[in-house]
Amino acid sequence: MDVIMNMKHLSLVVLIGVTSMGCNRLGINEVEDTPQGTYDAESRYDMSTFAGLFAGLAPQWRQPDVMIQNQILASVDSQYGSTIGGLFRSAVGAQLQGEITGYMNEKAPPWLMQIGPTMDEVDEQMQTVDVQNTILVAEQLEGENYEVTQIWNGIAVVEDPACRDSGQVIPCDQIQIGSDSLLDAEYPVEIVSTRYEATESGDQLDMGAHSVDLNYGRLGLYLMTNQILPDEPTEGIGLRDVALGAINCRGLAGRLAGQDDVYGVQVGGVDVGISLNDLVGNCQEGVLASVNGFVDQFNVPLGMDLQGSARMVDVNRDGRVDQLTGGNLDGNMNVQLLSGQAEQGPVTGKFVGFRVGDIE
Repeated sequence: MDVIMNMKHLSLVVLIGVTSMGCNRLGINEVEDTPQGTYDAESRYDMSTFAGLFAGLAPQWRQPDVMIQNQILASVDSQYGSTIGGLFRSAVGAQLQGEITGYMNEKAPPWLMQIGPTMDEVDEQMQTVDVQNTILVAEQLEGENYEVTQIWNGIAVVEDPACRDSGQVIPCDQIQIGSDSLLDAEYPVEIVSTRYEATESGDQLDMGAHSVDLNYGRLGLYLMTNQILPDEPTEGIGLRDVALGAINCRGLAGRLAGQDDVYGVQVGGVDVGISLNDLVGNCQEGVLASVNGFVDQFNVPLGMDLQGSARMVDVNRDGRVDQLTGGNLDGNMNVQLLSGQAEQGPVTGKFVGFRVGDIE
C-alpha cells in the first residue's frame, strides 16, 4: 500500500469528439446566449497517481486451500473437543492440506491460488477511467446564476492498457460498465451525482466549489470480479459466486471422503469422521472466509473538492449555448484507506459538454 502514500497529483481529462466550435453571435466576450439545458460528456480520469493500489492488495488474499483446511479442523474441534481436535491435526493435518492443495492446483483456475497477476492487470486498467455523464444547467437567477447537476451514467476502462499507452490513433477496446450493473453488483458502487452553483461572466461559466465522491476501491473490485470470469461478464455475478464456482466444493469433498463418503481416522482411541455433506459445508465456509476478508480491503472512498470554469459557445447562432468547452477544474483530493489513514493532494481536470436538450 506504500505505493499510494506519496500522492503528488491526480489529473482529470475529458475526451469529446472534435467538432467545429464556431463563434458566438456577439463575439467571444459578449455572450448573451443562455447555457440552460442538458449536456452530454465523456470524461477521462487519469488515475496514474494510484498506480500500485490494487496490486498492493494482492497479499491480503488468503488462499482458499488454507481457509478450507482451517474450517475442517475447526469443525473437528467443535464436534469432538479440542484435545481430540489437536490429535487429529497432528495426525492428518499435513496430509489433509496436501490433498486440498493438490485438488485445487489440478482443478481450480490459477488465480485462486495466486491472485497477484489478476490484481496487476486490474491495477493497470484502473489508471485511466472514462466516465459518461449528463450535465444539467438550470437558471437560478435570470441572467447570471445557474444550478448545475452532474450525473455519471456509466464507466469504461481500456481492456488492454498497452493499447492505451501506445498512443495509437485506432480506438482501443473498452470494458463498458453501465450504471445499472454498478448498482446491482454484489458490492454496489453508488453513482456520482453532484450539484453546485455556477455564474456567468462574459462567455465564461464559472463553476463554484463542489465535491465529487466515488468509492474507487469498489469500482476496482467490480472490474476484478468480471476480469476473472472465463467468458463475457454476467450480470448479478459476484466474487463469492465466482470463487465458489471455480473451486467446486462437492468435487473436493468427494475426493477427500472417498467411496465411504466419510473422511475419517482414529486418534486417541476415538473414531473421528467428517461426512461428505459436512466437508462440502466446510469448503464453502472456507471460500466465503477468503472472499469476505479480501473484499473489505476494497473499501477505498475517493473525494475530490473542485471548482472551475468553461467557455460557452453558440455554434449555430440560434441564441442557445451549444457547447461548454475549454473547461478547467482544479482543487484537492483525498482518499481514505481501510487502515484509517488518509492522504490528500491536488487535482486538476478538463471537460467539454455538448447540448442534447432544453430545460424549460
